Amino acid sequence: MNVLLIETDPEDARKISSFLREQGHLCVLTDSLRSGRSLLKKESPGLALVHFNGNTAQSTEFLEAAQSLEPPVPVIVLTRKPKLDDAVESAKHGAWDFWTKPVSPERLGKAIELIETGRTQPAEKLLQDDPIISRDRLLCSMKALAGKIASSKASVFIQGESGTGKELFARYIHQQSGRKDHPFIAINCAALPDTLLESELFGYEKGAFTGAIRNREGKFELAHTGTILLDEVTEIPAHLQAKLLRVLQENEVDRLGGKYPVAVDVRVIATTNVRLEEQIREGKFRKDLYYRLNVIPLKIPPLRERPGDIAPLADHFLARYSAENGSKAARFSPEALKKLSDYGWPGNVRELQNVVQRAVLMSDSQLVGAESIMFDSGLEADPGSNSGLSLMPLCEMEKLMIEKALRSVEGNRTRAAELLGISVRTLRNKLAEYRQGVDTEMDDL
Repeated sequence: MNVLLIETDPEDARKISSFLREQGHLCVLTDSLRSGRSLLKKESPGLALVHFNGNTAQSTEFLEAAQSLEPPVPVIVLTRKPKLDDAVESAKHGAWDFWTKPVSPERLGKAIELIETGRTQPAEKLLQDDPIISRDRLLCSMKALAGKIASSKASVFIQGESGTGKELFARYIHQQSGRKDHPFIAINCAALPDTLLESELFGYEKGAFTGAIRNREGKFELAHTGTILLDEVTEIPAHLQAKLLRVLQENEVDRLGGKYPVAVDVRVIATTNVRLEEQIREGKFRKDLYYRLNVIPLKIPPLRERPGDIAPLADHFLARYSAENGSKAARFSPEALKKLSDYGWPGNVRELQNVVQRAVLMSDSQLVGAESIMFDSGLEADPGSNSGLSLMPLCEMEKLMIEKALRSVEGNRTRAAELLGISVRTLRNKLAEYRQGVDTEMDDL
């Protein structure tokens, strides 16, 4: 491999370049980022090792230049004094990894091996232990960022469509942190009515309301020394947003009916699948709360924007569900893979998981054919074709779609809401409307 080494320390430059040449690699050496940028185009390296030495502007320019090439050049950033901000900025601009010097020869050799084989992680990790499976450059850079910031207490705001793996990223951050042996508490803020959400989050004291016969810790207290995941945080009503903001600012919670605040040490990760800009503009979500949560922003791209991930994800789910069901299914036919690749995946990775599980159950041989790949008919139908549906009022169509979604997930309201692209609270309100309508009809008889 042709390796570009940008190093200002002569001794480090000598050691790294000697190792590379001993391993049969060509090492192009410079001590300047400016000359390094010109060497990117001239030498077409397969890897760049860069000691940035604190020049932020030139560092950003170099990373952007490396990512603009076709194919992009992987960049490993080297430093003697690691800083969280530097790691975050490097990952944001596409750095392959961020290493503290001195450089381990074994680690460098392994990295070169991975890059030469076109992988960002070992194959055995790709298909077994690693919770985030991806070959997409953007998603891998976000995974690297998540790993770098995991050890801090900074709040993380994860945005992305339903089914993209937001909770997977949250759990990954927790597992990579020093809090991994402490609680990980997840709460779906859309799944609970407002009256219950406050007590679930913040807890209550005995006698705070009718039925409060004892003290109860809220989710923040249960997550003390660990991590709390506020899933669909934009569903929290305005008056509770103010209370949440106080927790983030003061590191303490006020129980319902409590006399004194309770100190908590919690890492907060929040997620949403809605456009935050609209929520803030319409006054539905507090801007100051957004800034408190959005210290580390992660935006997970939908599966349709990373088609290179479809095949490895499908293989992963195939191996998993074949083992779980004692199936012979071992690989996809070329036609099956093409069918998977050509689909738009409105339900993202979660939908792919369901489709592969269905294919495993449908297949009778080791080779999974295209005939075993079945998508949800409501999503797969060609908009221009005659689907057999007769015209009807939109309210009736809405009701039919809600009923179909609930049937498809065996009544799970959270999953049904995700399929429909609405919040659980909206779904709950719609179901209440339908029940009220039935009661009214009975009264009229």
